[in-house]
Amino acid sequence: MGEMLHDFGLKCLMSVPVLPLELYRCLRCQQEGLAATADRLYCPQCGQIYPRLNPQTVDFIAPFGDPLPMTPAQAIAHLPIFAWGYEHLWRPRALSVLTGEPFDQEREALLLQALVGDAQPILDLATAGGYWSRLLLRQQPHRRLIGLDNASGVLAEASRQTQPEWDHYTLIHAQAERIPLATASLGAVISGASLNELPLQPCLEEIARVLRPGGVLVSMHSQHLAEGWNHLVQQALQTTGLRFYGEDELRTALAAVGLSMQRYLSYGAVAFVQAVR
Repeated sequence: MGEMLHDFGLKCLMSVPVLPLELYRCLRCQQEGLAATADRLYCPQCGQIYPRLNPQTVDFIAPFGDPLPMTPAQAIAHLPIFAWGYEHLWRPRALSVLTGEPFDQEREALLLQALVGDAQPILDLATAGGYWSRLLLRQQPHRRLIGLDNASGVLAEASRQTQPEWDHYTLIHAQAERIPLATASLGAVISGASLNELPLQPCLEEIARVLRPGGVLVSMHSQHLAEGWNHLVQQALQTTGLRFYGEDELRTALAAVGLSMQRYLSYGAVAFVQAVR
């Protein structure tokens, strides 16, 4: 009986999407490389356990019970209705609204693919419901891609929309300031409509740490506007914790962590940025 249960556990583990275990990083002792069973990952050095929320998602927040404080803008993502509404109602229309020109999903996907290139593994930082991940995976289903977010509700939405052929797509419940991935392990980090919500410098430091030399950061975010009604809207939104960055400010912040801005594409209130490690 014990041998049968062992074999069953191994079969379950083999059927679960998971990164190569050497890509994970223990948040307690910084050991790079974890081990796995069917229902958890664990650190072979300090023994810290990271449970699976579902077969696709590993939890790096709950074991510590000390999530970092959130701004009101970040807290909204934890509301049950947010995940569905954001992914199905707002996100597909957002770029057309914010840029003031037709900017459909196909156009966004082509631009994202051009900026990312063939790099992998890819971390989709603050992935929400996985919108940018899906744009890439629909073109290249077997791409190795990790979605990270600190809100379990939006990760559940990302998991629900996963397709069977995306066999290298995994999810991480974690914070952008504490990325549980090994140093210099990634070919790209992407961040779609998230940079405004994150604490900029700590997140850029982590992005620079996990990117290998030559790795690329691709961000799409609302850029700082100096005048007009959009400027007034941004001033109001800053009271919720959102921040808006212009090209020069962002270039300086990137350079401070060893990232070199290569492209800055401006479309109305939105900027697409490509930077290289």
